[in-house]
Amino acid sequence: MDTDALPLGLLEPDDPEFDDTEGDATGIADQEDGGHHPRSTVVLIVFAPKELEPKRFRFRLDETVGDAAKAAAKKFEYEVGTPSFQTKDGTVLDRSVTLRAAGVHNREELELVDAGGGV
Repeated sequence: MDTDALPLGLLEPDDPEFDDTEGDATGIADQEDGGHHPRSTVVLIVFAPKELEPKRFRFRLDETVGDAAKAAAKKFEYEVGTPSFQTKDGTVLDRSVTLRAAGVHNREELELVDAGGGV
């Protein structure tokens, strides 16, 4: 599947990668699209405070963590703050680096947080 042709942002249930759980969530260096082309996008499963269900998003790997988190925060209807993502181990990602440089994995679960303390 050519992920470059798929829309960015919030995934709808009819998106081909919405429930794509085949294979492991792999590191950036190993992410390939069908074994032929390196991925230029990543699907993230984002949790947010006060929300029971996560949302799935597709972002370009060259997008900054801050821009991706801001787009996700908007879809969760958070309007203020300095959003970022936090990993399961509690690491808050640097908003100024790209998703690729932050080392996010395809289908990784991240929590939406405010870089200043909470969304």
